Amino acid sequence: MILDRILFASHLQDNEKLIYVVHSHWFSAYRPICKISFFGMLIPVLFYFMFPVNIALWIFGAWFLFGVLRFFHEVMDWYFDVFMITSIGVIDLDWRGIFDKSSQRIDFDTLVGVSFDKRGIWSNILNFGKFSIQSFGDSDISLPMAAAPQRAEREVMDAKENYSHERGMEDEKVLKEILAGMVQRHVRGEKEKKENRLMDMI
Repeated sequence: MILDRILFASHLQDNEKLIYVVHSHWFSAYRPICKISFFGMLIPVLFYFMFPVNIALWIFGAWFLFGVLRFFHEVMDWYFDVFMITSIGVIDLDWRGIFDKSSQRIDFDTLVGVSFDKRGIWSNILNFGKFSIQSFGDSDISLPMAAAPQRAEREVMDAKENYSHERGMEDEKVLKEILAGMVQRHVRGEKEKKENRLMDMI
C-alpha cells in the first residue's frame, strides 16, 4: 500500500486521499509473463551457452535485452491497470505504455452502484472476478479480472458512505453559518429600529 501511495500520488487532487487500490489479479498476467520469461530470456541464455562465440553474444544479448524490456512492460501493464478508490471517488487508470495512458474519474456524487461477477472454479479458488462500477450517464467502468472483488466492493461502499457523511457535515456547517448570519442581521436590524425609535422620541 505504501508503494501504491507513492506511485499513484500524481493522480490525486489537492486534499484527496488514496484509500485502496484494486489491482488485476496476477492470474491475468501470468501467461504473457511466463511466455516472455521463457522465449525472451531463458532461450537466448541457453543458446548462448550452447554457442559461446562473439557473434552469438551480440545476437542472443540483443534477444535477451528485448525479452527483459518486454517482461517489464507486461509487469507494468499489469500493475498500473487499476481502480483507485479515493476519498472523493474512483479513478480508472489504463496504462498501455510509458507514453500511452489514460484515466477516467467517477465521483461519489454520480456513483450509482458497484457489482462483481465471479465465474468458474479458478475465479473462486484464487478470488478474482469482474468488478464493475455504475454511474449516471455512459461512464460505467469495469476491471475484468480484479483481485478480491468482494473487498473492492466493500471499500468503495465504505468510502462513499464516509464521503456522504463528511459532505453532510460540511453542508450542515454551511447551513449553520448561513442561519447564524441571518440571526445576526435580524438582531442588528431590530437593534437599529429600537435606536431609531428612541431617537424619534427624543
